[in-house]
Amino acid sequence: MKPASILLTLAAVMLAAGLLEPAAALATPRYSAQYGQKCNLCHINPTGGGMRTLYASQYLVPTEMAMMTTPDDGLEGIRPDLSEAVTVGVDLRTLLYEGEDGRGSVVPMQSDVYLHLQMNDSFAAAVEQGRGGTQEVYGLAYVLPADGYLKAGSFTPAYGWRFADHQQASRKYLLEPNGSDYPSQLNAAAVELGFHHGPLVLSSSLLGGTGGNGDSYAARVVLRHNPGPLNLALGASVLRRQQAATHRRAVAGFGYLALGPVTWLWQVDETGHDGRLGRLVSNELAVTVRQGFDLRAVYSFQDPDRALKNGSRSRYGAGFDTLITPFFGILAQVVRHEFETGVLVDEQDYTQTELVLHFLY
Repeated sequence: MKPASILLTLAAVMLAAGLLEPAAALATPRYSAQYGQKCNLCHINPTGGGMRTLYASQYLVPTEMAMMTTPDDGLEGIRPDLSEAVTVGVDLRTLLYEGEDGRGSVVPMQSDVYLHLQMNDSFAAAVEQGRGGTQEVYGLAYVLPADGYLKAGSFTPAYGWRFADHQQASRKYLLEPNGSDYPSQLNAAAVELGFHHGPLVLSSSLLGGTGGNGDSYAARVVLRHNPGPLNLALGASVLRRQQAATHRRAVAGFGYLALGPVTWLWQVDETGHDGRLGRLVSNELAVTVRQGFDLRAVYSFQDPDRALKNGSRSRYGAGFDTLITPFFGILAQVVRHEFETGVLVDEQDYTQTELVLHFLY
């Protein structure tokens, strides 16, 4: 069966399942926007992404995010926390896609294995091993005032939203005007200071660069506000990476709005590389139909040179995102890519059907 046929079949099954029950009183959160909470509510990494906390894996995902929970089937007692000091986890994502010409393929998107060591209440270490040898290895010390921390090692610095969708413009084209599905240039040896105080989250990173200390850095600030049923956030971020003969940088404004079952995340970046100023726009809108089942739409835009008409790229997508059990989810969508051709962009419009299978623990 072709990927497109698989997608249509799964879409019909999931949509029917999603409409069998009304939405829960507390809409299932897809991001911290739904709770109006900081990223470290669900992730070991205080700036988000990667391994989940025990609160997320043992309570939030099984009870409030997954469509259904499953019996242990004789596996009672197997948990991600192997001991009080050692926790493990995994994220495996595989993409099946098919284009208008009927051609398709299967692509491994993510294969991350996590290990977390908790020395005591203040000190921890984390290891994340991913595809192609990419990895994050860092130590954490919660020894600063205002719930502050020190982080040191090799990792992706905090910048804007850490979109899971690797095709969002703010991820794919951030430091690479021609695009990169695996933006490894964001990972660096780094030292980071961060503070979580009330609604304010602030982080600042000094990154290893080829031009010497101080030439590569990142900073991010987010302010959250939850007036009544509305969750709001507004943030700003900067990233600079020194290279052998030049440097590349990006500046972002980003935020979210969540009300009931509706969540909207946005990010706008100004990029600078090779003497050109570019612009990126990323949007994601999700509507929770029922627990574990969200309708999802995305829009992103890239202009690699906003001073001249050298071409641009637009991407539109719609589909559903469902977490069927606490350990398995499906993202299915139809995506349209449109291009304004120019000196920097020479591509043809196309439509693609995508199916992402996600195993998590």
